[in-house]
Amino acid sequence: MKKIQITIYLIFTCCLLFFWEYAAQNNIVRVLISSPSLIMAYFAENYVALSESTWVTFYEAFLGLLIATVFSFGTMIICFYFPKFMEFILPVMVVSQVIPLITLAPLFIILFGAGATAKIFMAVLLCFFPIFVNFSNGVKLINKNIHELMYIYNANTQQKIVHVYFPLAMPSIMTGLKVSSTLAVIGAIVAEFNGAEIGLGKNLFLAAKRLEPELMMCSLVLSALLGGLMYVLIYGVEKKIGKWYL
Repeated sequence: MKKIQITIYLIFTCCLLFFWEYAAQNNIVRVLISSPSLIMAYFAENYVALSESTWVTFYEAFLGLLIATVFSFGTMIICFYFPKFMEFILPVMVVSQVIPLITLAPLFIILFGAGATAKIFMAVLLCFFPIFVNFSNGVKLINKNIHELMYIYNANTQQKIVHVYFPLAMPSIMTGLKVSSTLAVIGAIVAEFNGAEIGLGKNLFLAAKRLEPELMMCSLVLSALLGGLMYVLIYGVEKKIGKWYL
């Protein structure tokens, strides 16, 4: 079945590229979205610069995801020791999501400058909430019988965290991480739009200003591949540590 799916995807991709190349014979189409052949030629000619931009965006997104994961886990651990803290912090987080976080990118550029810090901070903000909420929901879904069993065995909070909360909430945790993996890339690129020395977001901004469709399409494809890579990395981790439920 998977081979059939892959074959269908390949046929669809080839057809799409063929019709795109054919449509690009029209000058208007070529000026707007270029053509596959011109994009490949541009990528071959500017491979080094595009690779550097991709690496910078990947670094910002990955570090943002990592920091958000650490903070989410740390916050949940505090909630395990102090359950009342969850009742306080969860409504605050929900209310904070009313603010379109992407609109804060210019503020971060002003506060932290055009370096990587603002982009990492943007990625952290976008990733923190999905990870935390999925983790907390995963804990709530744990069977009450297991909690009663831990009570019977007089397990302390640390033992519950290690042997119950993290293992049994793992499916929900990994769901939050997979969602956040793509959000991290979006956060980094959006922050780069508002000011950056290098990155895929800056490339997209410059391509729009300079009307360079080849640069725009190369950056779009690399952004999509980067988001896919982040997702695959999390999925790979899940396959290693979540064999019991996959």
